[in-house]
Amino acid sequence: MKELNGKAAVVTGAGSGIGRAIAHSLASAGVAVAVADIELHNAEAVAAEIIAAGGRAIGVRTDVAKLADVEALADAAYQAFGDIHILVNNAGVAFRPFRAIWDTSHADFEWMVGVNIWGVIHGIEVFVPRMRAIPGEKHIVNTSSISTLLKVPGNATYTMTKFAVDGLSEIIREELEADNIGVTILYPGHILTNVSKSGRLRSAEEQARDAELRSYVSYAEERGEAPKGDPSSSAGGAVNLIGAGDVTRGIEPSEVGPMVVAAIKANRLYCMTHPAPREGIETRTNALLDGYIPG
Repeated sequence: MKELNGKAAVVTGAGSGIGRAIAHSLASAGVAVAVADIELHNAEAVAAEIIAAGGRAIGVRTDVAKLADVEALADAAYQAFGDIHILVNNAGVAFRPFRAIWDTSHADFEWMVGVNIWGVIHGIEVFVPRMRAIPGEKHIVNTSSISTLLKVPGNATYTMTKFAVDGLSEIIREELEADNIGVTILYPGHILTNVSKSGRLRSAEEQARDAELRSYVSYAEERGEAPKGDPSSSAGGAVNLIGAGDVTRGIEPSEVGPMVVAAIKANRLYCMTHPAPREGIETRTNALLDGYIPG
C-alpha cells in the first residue's frame, strides 16, 4: 500500500500507548481513523487530538472480546468513512505481576484469551468479508509480542495468546494475498506504555486477587536463581529475559507508529520495534532442527 493519503483505518486499543501512536502516525499520513478503545473517554480524546491536528477521526468504545462490540465498531467506521482500508488489531492485555502457571486461575486464562486471541479473531471475522467485498488494496496489522521469540518465565499465558496471533497472521497473509490484502505482525519489545496496568480493567474481585498474588520472580529468588522477566519484581525491577538481546530497552510508543506505517507501505510480514533477539530465535530454531530423531 504505497499511498495512504485518503484511506481509512480502524485501530483497536488506540486510546493510549502503541495504538494511540499508530493512530496518530496513520492520521499524519492522511488516513482517517476510527479510534477504538474499551475506555470511551480515551478513544474520544485521541480522536479529538487527530481532528485538532487537521485529520479525520471518530472515537468508538469497543471491548474487542465481545463480537457485538466489534460489529458495532465496523458499522460506525464504514458509516463514517465509506470503506476501511487498514485494520490494526492492537488491543491487548498483560499480567502484572508475572505469575507461575500453577498460580494462574481459570479466570486469568479466560480474560487473556478473550482479549488477546478472540479480540483479533473478532476483528478478522467482522472486517475481512467487508474488505474483500470492496475492491482495492487493503492491509491488516496484528499486534503480537517479542515474547514469542524468546523465553519469558512467568508469562506463559500471555505468550500463548501471542503465539496464536503469529500463527493466524502468517496463514491468512497467504490466504488473502489474492484479494490484495496484506498482513503484518507487529512485535513490540519493551514499550513504555500502561499495558502493565491492564488489571485495572478486571473485576474488583480479580484485582484483589492480583494484589495478593505471588510474583513468579519470588519463586526464582527462593531457588537462588536470577529474576527472569518481571520488571515489577521486588529485585529492583531486574530483567533477564532468556535470549532477549536489546529488546528490554524501553522506547516511547511514538517511535512505534512510524515503524508500523512503513511496514504497511512495504507490505512487510514482520515489524520489529527492536533488533530481533537473535540468540533466542537461533536457540529455538536449532532445537527444532535437532528435534527429529529417526526411529
